[in-house]
Amino acid sequence: MNKRYWIYVGPYGRHNKIGLMHGPNSGNLIIYYNDKIIYIDFKVHNSKSYKFFVDEKLCEIFIIKKKKGYIYEFKFDKKTQTDYNIKQQKRDRKWTIQGLSFVIGFIAFLIIGSAIFFYFRSGFLERQLARTGMDSLVKIRLVKRTANSNYEFFYFYNNHKGKRYVSKPVLSKSQPTLPNGIPFKDGDEFKIRYARNNIFNHKIDYYSPTTHTIISKIQMVTASHYKYNQGRMQSELDCEVQIAYELFGIDGIAKIYSQQVSPSKNKEFNSDTYLKLIRDTPFQEAVQECWNEEHY
Repeated sequence: MNKRYWIYVGPYGRHNKIGLMHGPNSGNLIIYYNDKIIYIDFKVHNSKSYKFFVDEKLCEIFIIKKKKGYIYEFKFDKKTQTDYNIKQQKRDRKWTIQGLSFVIGFIAFLIIGSAIFFYFRSGFLERQLARTGMDSLVKIRLVKRTANSNYEFFYFYNNHKGKRYVSKPVLSKSQPTLPNGIPFKDGDEFKIRYARNNIFNHKIDYYSPTTHTIISKIQMVTASHYKYNQGRMQSELDCEVQIAYELFGIDGIAKIYSQQVSPSKNKEFNSDTYLKLIRDTPFQEAVQECWNEEHY
């Protein structure tokens, strides 16, 4: 005789015993709930199931025939549309909506809270930099890793007490560039402003390079200008780079450097802005004057 039972804890904490007795040879079957017999069946030699209610819940016992013996399972039927299941599904939907509302509200709270925090923090850092800011020079370090051809980019500077700040290295597959698209070179130097008592609060002024860095960038742009205009006189190309810097600073030579860049890749420095620069009448007149001075 095979015997199985399961304990079901009711809504008020009452322990209920649901069990069965099954003769594997005779097939006789008894299913009971506590002391009450709810099913009697005979010659149960194949898989079969029995449904019944316990405290409004629809239950089901499965007799599953295997090659060697039987397996007995007890489950609650949550799919059949009984009164209890309909009520439970409504409660589940309500709890799901409430849970989602809580999660969405909590995420919104975090986003708004973070935005407010960073807004005030950003304002505080800007005010701190304006009140106690001091100037120094920052040096760019750019190391090419030959193993994977990646670039490692970082920078450092010393404050008025001689304390050094070193940024966290950043890996890049392509050579890092200035905001205007001109590539950085190892050893480039720029003006940096930092808070007197907070070395982590600083801002690099990429439009204030040192003389050494300016010369390096002009040489880089000039070499690039030669490459893309091999049929023209180098003295004329030299003048174009020189006048671009004199009239428009480092952004001026960036427009020359970006003469092969598609507008879709860079909206401010590209082939269109290059053409606009060299077709500008005051620019052309200044270039002509520069060229005349070199040849007469």
